Amino acid sequence: MRKYFLLILLLSFSICFAQIERETRAVWLTTNHRLDWPPATYDQEKQKKSLIEIFDDLKNKNLNTVYFQVRMNGTVLFKSSFESLSSYITGELDGQANYDPLQFAIEQAHKRGLEIHAWVNVNLVYSTTESNILKDSNHLLRKKPEWIVEDIRDGQKSFWMDPGIPEARNYVSDLITEMVENYDVDGVHLDYMRYPGKNFNDDATYKLYGNNQSRDEFRRNNINSLVEEIGKKIKSVNQFIKLGAAPIGVYKRLKGMNAWESYYDLYQDSYGWLKKGLVDYLTPQIYWAIEENPHFDILAKDWSANSSGRSVVLGIGAYKDNVKPEIDDMIKLSRSIHTSGVAFFRYQHIKDLSFPLFQHKTFPTAMPWLDGLFPPAPQNLSFTYDKEKNIYSLRWELSQIQSEKDSVSYVSIYNLAKKSSPTKTEYLFEVVPVNHNSLSIVIDKPKKVNYYFALRSVNKIWNESVDASNVIGIKVPQMNSISLLGFESEKPVLMKDTSGATSIIFISNQIQQVKFLGRKESSLELIKKEIAVAGRNIFQIESLIDNYTAIKVVLEKENREFELKFKSM
Repeated sequence: MRKYFLLILLLSFSICFAQIERETRAVWLTTNHRLDWPPATYDQEKQKKSLIEIFDDLKNKNLNTVYFQVRMNGTVLFKSSFESLSSYITGELDGQANYDPLQFAIEQAHKRGLEIHAWVNVNLVYSTTESNILKDSNHLLRKKPEWIVEDIRDGQKSFWMDPGIPEARNYVSDLITEMVENYDVDGVHLDYMRYPGKNFNDDATYKLYGNNQSRDEFRRNNINSLVEEIGKKIKSVNQFIKLGAAPIGVYKRLKGMNAWESYYDLYQDSYGWLKKGLVDYLTPQIYWAIEENPHFDILAKDWSANSSGRSVVLGIGAYKDNVKPEIDDMIKLSRSIHTSGVAFFRYQHIKDLSFPLFQHKTFPTAMPWLDGLFPPAPQNLSFTYDKEKNIYSLRWELSQIQSEKDSVSYVSIYNLAKKSSPTKTEYLFEVVPVNHNSLSIVIDKPKKVNYYFALRSVNKIWNESVDASNVIGIKVPQMNSISLLGFESEKPVLMKDTSGATSIIFISNQIQQVKFLGRKESSLELIKKEIAVAGRNIFQIESLIDNYTAIKVVLEKENREFELKFKSM
C-alpha cells in the first residue's frame, strides 16, 4: 500500500451546520470543440496539467461528480476498436498519444474522491465544422453510411445514427460496453439519446422494422430499446456501474409552457425509463431561470414527482446570464423537493463561481437498488509527528475483503469537533483512494488545541462502513494560551506571542469573506483576504504587519469594521 502524501493546511475547525447528508453535485466537462478541455495545444503535458487543475478546482468547490465527455462527433477519448481517438489530443485522428485521456481522467478524479461518468453522445455522430473528421475511414459515416441520416435544422447540418436499425443499436451498445470492460468509470452518461426531431428520414427503416406500429411508437420504442440494451450489457460487466442520461428538460408541456416536448418531438420516454428501472438516474436539462418560460421550479417539481424512486439530478444552465444569479435558489429548491442534487452545464461557466451552500464535502446520492454490502471499518488508526517538518501522518489498516460486494474504494477521513462527535457529513475532511494507507497533514495555522480524527471505509457506490475506526487526538500545544482565554467577544482581538507571530481572534456570525488591512498614516493597504466560518476564528498574520500602525478588520457580509491594537499573549 502506498502512502497518500497530501499536505493539507488545517485552517479552521469543524462547525456543525444544517447539512444534507448526501447530494450529487455534478458538472458537465465538455470536450467537444475543446469547450472545457483539452486546451488549444497538442502539448500533452499541458493537457494533463490543465485537467488536474480542473479536478483540483472541482474538489475545492466540494463538487463530487464529473460527466466527462468521451465520445463526440464520432470520435472518442479512449482506446477503442470501434472508433478513432479524437484529433484534439495529438492533432491527428487516431494519433499516437503518450497517455490515455480517459484513463488519466479516471485516475485523477478518483485520487480526489470524485465520481466520474463517461459522457457519450449516442445518436448524434457529427455536428461541427471540423470537416477533417468525416475523412476518417473509421468514422461511422464512412463505415456504415446506410445507418446515417443527414439532418438540417436552422441551416445547420448534422449526421445522426438511425436508432431504428437493430445493427446500429448493437454497434453503439457494444462500443460503450467495450469501454466499461476496459475502464473503471463509475457511470455511463447518455446524451443525444433521441431523434433530432419529427422531420427525420427513416422511411426505409420504418418500412422494414415498423411491425404495424405508428411512426411515433416505432421511434419511441427504438430509443427505449437502445437504453435497455446498453443497460443490460454494461451491468453484466459491472453490476455497480451507474447508468444515466441527460434528456431534454420538458418531458411534456405543462400548462402555459412553450418548448420542445421530449416525449412527442424527440421520442424520449424518459419518465418511462425511470418507471421501468432502465436507468439509475436522469439529469434533465432544465436550462431556464425560475421566472423564465418554461419555469425551472415547475419543471423541477414535475421531474421529482415522476422519479419513480430513481435519482433525478437537476441540470442547471449555468451558461445563461439570467440563471447564474439563481443558482443558490436552485440548489435550495433541489433540497426542498428531495431531488438527488444538481448538475451544472458546463465547467467553464462555474469556474469562477463559489458555492456557499456546498460548505462541506458530501457523497453522491445513494442508490440502494444497486445493492452492495457495507464494507468493514478501517482499524488501528494512529499518527506520527515529524517535528522538524511539522507534519502529522495518519496511518491505518484495512480488513481483508471477503467479496466484491463489500470491496473498498475509498477511505473517508473525519475531522471531528470533539472526541465523542459522530462521523457526520459536516466533519468530512478528506476522501482518499483505497490504495493508500496514510495521509500527511500540516496543521499550519491551528485554530484549536485538540484535533480528533476517525475513519470509515467506503465502497464503489459510497456505502460507508457501519462502524468507524478508533478515534485519535492530535494536540497542538502552542495553542494552549489561546484556548485559555475563554474568548467570546464579537470584537476582534489582535495578539502577538513571544515568537513574534501575530494572531487575530474574532467571532463571526456566518460564513463570510474577511479583509485584513494595514494602516500607514492615512492610507490602508490590503494584507490578505480569508474566509471566516461561523463561530470563533483565529487567523495568523505575517510579521510584516510591524510596518503598520494599526490593523483594520472588515467583515463584509455583516458590514462590520474594526481597528486593532496589540494585546500580549
